[in-house]
Amino acid sequence: MFYIQIPDIDVSILDIEDSALARLIHFSTYTTLSDKPPYVKYLKNSTLLDYAGFLCLRTHASLTDNTTLKEMIIEGECRLIKERLHLLKPNFLRKYLTKTIEDIQVFNYNDDNINVLLKICSEYKDKQHLPCDEHCSLEFIEVPWQKCPTLVSELKVHLIQGIAIVPCNQWNSLLVDLFRLIYIQSLLHIHRSMSSLPKKSLQVEYLSEQINEYYNSKIVSWKNTNEVMNLEDLNSKKKCLPPCMLLSLNSLFKNHRLAHDPRYRLTLFLKEIGVPMNQTLLLFKQEYSKLGSLESTCTHTWENHNQQIEYNVKHTYGMMGSKKMYQMTPCTIMQKQNIQVYYEGGCPFVHCNESKLKSILNEFTPISDVEMNIINDLKDSDQPIRACHWYANKLSQTLKPLFHDTPTQYFFNLKNNIC
Repeated sequence: MFYIQIPDIDVSILDIEDSALARLIHFSTYTTLSDKPPYVKYLKNSTLLDYAGFLCLRTHASLTDNTTLKEMIIEGECRLIKERLHLLKPNFLRKYLTKTIEDIQVFNYNDDNINVLLKICSEYKDKQHLPCDEHCSLEFIEVPWQKCPTLVSELKVHLIQGIAIVPCNQWNSLLVDLFRLIYIQSLLHIHRSMSSLPKKSLQVEYLSEQINEYYNSKIVSWKNTNEVMNLEDLNSKKKCLPPCMLLSLNSLFKNHRLAHDPRYRLTLFLKEIGVPMNQTLLLFKQEYSKLGSLESTCTHTWENHNQQIEYNVKHTYGMMGSKKMYQMTPCTIMQKQNIQVYYEGGCPFVHCNESKLKSILNEFTPISDVEMNIINDLKDSDQPIRACHWYANKLSQTLKPLFHDTPTQYFFNLKNNIC
């Protein structure tokens, strides 16, 4: 867990990328290992994929200028250590402590933090006892107070002349505190080493780009969802909705029904922007309780199909079935899909005719013929997402250009600027 001795890692760059992103997801979503998330294979302690993800994110954290991302990685690694220590049974914990001691002795480190780690692991192994719960203080370990700043700030240790007296119920937290110090120290060493190289490795550049792209397109949006939105908030922020979601929502309000795929994408979008599951269920209950229109291919009613609709919503929110953490499809992929019910959902820039597209875009800002020609040129290019970028910038009227990769990112870009 302390990654003192790094084995030879012979895995593909794509496996390294997957390992790093899975780790990043774990750090940002606060899922626990005991929940057995779908990416848990990348987090199995001391496997090659575990080492690969750890090393990749540590290198990125040492080089990035994004302090928020760096802090998330640091605290995420500390939380992962804490989780693993909590899940270890006493006999496995003893083996882990012994392995850490052996690794330190083999490499003969001359480092103050590593020396303290060696002392803690040795005493922890020798003084380990059962039972020992969160209230136990039968044994103590003494360390300089600087090596356990969190425990000191939380008043969980006694201080005597600069020495922290740490009771056994806090030894795991002591290891986490020390890990944080060692990890931050390693970031400084890596940064100095990488800065002295004539040029960056292509692999490092590729992985950095992938991590940054994933963080900016996914995790920044997830972090925004701390603000819970109800249906009234959704209506007041309707101007911030991307055209694809506006198309689906308007179709739902007009026809009181929505075909399965557009309903799934709208549900997923609502989840990602912070609409609670009960509010999403209320939305569909309100509309599906009304008389449906023949313009929609969906023939469900709330009276006859409420259980199916509820299951679909709960499944999409990750609360039923496989409990996967579903994510919005990137715009570029959605634009390439063969959408059958384009008038209920899909990308209007690709799947709708010009008349329908213009009616959607005109809802919040007038589109002149000249501007429509610009949109047509962009949407007919090999990157139709540029047409959506252009429209978002017209709505926001900010000096800084706005770019997005998913409908969720579009929403938060607009929300932060105009809503």
